[in-house]
Amino acid sequence: MTPTANNIDGFRMDTAGSNEPGGTTSLESWDRLGWWDSTLSALNNKLDIVQNSLVFFFANNETGNTPDLAGWARIELTQISTGIKLGTWDLTNNSATTYGPPPLGGGVPNGDPGAYTSTGAEPVVEDFIDSGNDICTDGSGNLVSCLGPYTNIYHENLGGDRAAYAIVFPELNAEIASLNALNFDDYAIHINYRLGCGPELTKAGTGSGDLGGFPTYDAPGNKTPCAENYALNGGDEKVFIGTSAAISQIPEPSSTLLTGLALLALGMVRRRLNR
Repeated sequence: MTPTANNIDGFRMDTAGSNEPGGTTSLESWDRLGWWDSTLSALNNKLDIVQNSLVFFFANNETGNTPDLAGWARIELTQISTGIKLGTWDLTNNSATTYGPPPLGGGVPNGDPGAYTSTGAEPVVEDFIDSGNDICTDGSGNLVSCLGPYTNIYHENLGGDRAAYAIVFPELNAEIASLNALNFDDYAIHINYRLGCGPELTKAGTGSGDLGGFPTYDAPGNKTPCAENYALNGGDEKVFIGTSAAISQIPEPSSTLLTGLALLALGMVRRRLNR
């Protein structure tokens, strides 16, 4: 689940086979084109998800002076034999208009999953989170703007070999834990994620061209017509799956706090269960 380094505006899972396992042919009935898919049994064989909760890691490696990057993701869990969808979980911004680092973006209040319910609809520009900005806190650990007085600053643009974000979906892990591990062959997980600019629309308009509703910026020397604080601009962003066992091995207190802030401060874990 790794977009290669490039100067394109954005990365999207596609059905042409260039970045989706299996290419243009579904491997099984549950294998969706344009999604990353696995049975829970295969995932369990690799990660032991019976004993360890799933964690989604993201290494932000934006280049230049504008490390911001728009990001969005959706995870779904289905029962293969019946086709029933057990749940939809979004990594998204809960703010109607604000795109930016916390505490500006991420909804009000930040970190409140109950303030958002996924409808399963396609995302619009305002749904994208802002990855890559520094996060600042005051002496009590409260989120504050990095433009004003702060006590601690946590850097997120750490390069391709370090994952600043450790994203946990508690409701997804609870759903998996409620299933009988002996029947994991009958359940599939589906993951779709999007980085940078793409064809998504804005809530207020219809969008136009390949950039959809994302803002453009045509200053001399700009690598892309998309505004750089949204675009994928030549880094090597990595998205991969691990478990809570990996987080427990992080020794530095500052890194441990950062992995928590990556989820809690941005306030972007959302859920909807379909029964």
